[in-house]
Amino acid sequence: MSDRRGKLKFIVIFALVFMLGVSLGKGLDNVLASSDSIYSELELFTNALNLIRDNYVEDVDTKELIYGAIEGMVSSLDVHSAFYRPEDYNEFMEDTKGSFGGLGIEISTVDGILTIIAPIEDTPAWEAGLKAGDKILFIEGESTEGMTAVDAVKVLRGPKGTQVTITVLSEGETTTRDVTITRDIIEIHSVKYEVYEDNIVYIRITTFQERTTTDLRDALDVVTDETNGDITGIILDLRNDPGGLLSRSVDVSDMFLSEGTIVSIKGKEPSSNAVFSAHREGTIADIPMVVLVNGGSASASEIVAGALKDNGRAILIGTTTFGKGSVQTIIRMKDGSGLRITTALYYTPSGASIHDIGIDPDIEVTFPDPEEVAETGDEAADETVPEDEVVDETASEEEAADEEMVDVQLEKAKEVIAHWSSYEYLLK
Repeated sequence: MSDRRGKLKFIVIFALVFMLGVSLGKGLDNVLASSDSIYSELELFTNALNLIRDNYVEDVDTKELIYGAIEGMVSSLDVHSAFYRPEDYNEFMEDTKGSFGGLGIEISTVDGILTIIAPIEDTPAWEAGLKAGDKILFIEGESTEGMTAVDAVKVLRGPKGTQVTITVLSEGETTTRDVTITRDIIEIHSVKYEVYEDNIVYIRITTFQERTTTDLRDALDVVTDETNGDITGIILDLRNDPGGLLSRSVDVSDMFLSEGTIVSIKGKEPSSNAVFSAHREGTIADIPMVVLVNGGSASASEIVAGALKDNGRAILIGTTTFGKGSVQTIIRMKDGSGLRITTALYYTPSGASIHDIGIDPDIEVTFPDPEEVAETGDEAADETVPEDEVVDETASEEEAADEEMVDVQLEKAKEVIAHWSSYEYLLK
């Protein structure tokens, strides 16, 4: 009986491998060569599963063992791949629709440490002062060492009104601090806008979700009416935007580009490769444009920044972006669970991969250290620009320094648009 069962398993596995090989365009020889190895490895897994189930001191659930095995397998790939059990998968898919419960932070594992990619604006995490790059070392006193981002999300989320305490270590700091945050229902409005003096339009995208393209077009319609169509410049703020849906980043880029490549994607299989290009139809007028970025700008927001920079459409101001240049594909399994696996890397129009590197701004503007500001009273930004830049410095920092801490990156963006002819040479 066992011999017959083994032969049957081999036939089923061989058939599956054969179909997979044909569908991916691989030759039969390759399939035959690999089937023995796959069968042997699967037999090893089956033996281990049976040994644990039959001999472990307590009764174990077979599905739980298999889920645990899949989680371990996927987590060994990279920090952005993950396995979602059915309840986690449903919750993950709800996130993309813009409403969920929790703190409002995007987290990942960086160098083995649970790290905040960015807090989402106007959420409990944002109001608690959490920043991109903060490392989460403990949650409710329990170490996060070895904890995946998916596991951390399970602990951090909870009913509205309940509290959670996390211990964080900020970049450049040597001591940790405890931050207690009250959970809330996170209603994300991905697009915010405002019209400044001289008809400079400010647009902020907090994350790329299902409604982002529609909300952005609605915002542009409103500001066009407010300015009677006389928009002198656009500031697109992608700071602390942790990313989101690839399709929406392509849509947003296309709204500001009439031609050229937006992003290209290259994976192991030809089916993973794609090139997304801009279309003239629906393009916003070619007016001066600045994009604000920082270390919390990741993934989809980096696609937009890279597309607008490389196509010479906008000047980037701020600091180097996060550097998440990989594409994850979400696959729903038949039992309701899901796989999120890295299937490709994306490349900016210039052909550069920014994975683990990020995108450098055209003009680097960093915020001054609050302690240094208190000591010197100097609220000017640490700013790096090309040496041959010619700028009219009248009415710049003194007018902007009427608050305790001026948004020096935003003020620089306004200045660049106001004196566009002096900066236009930065466009490639």
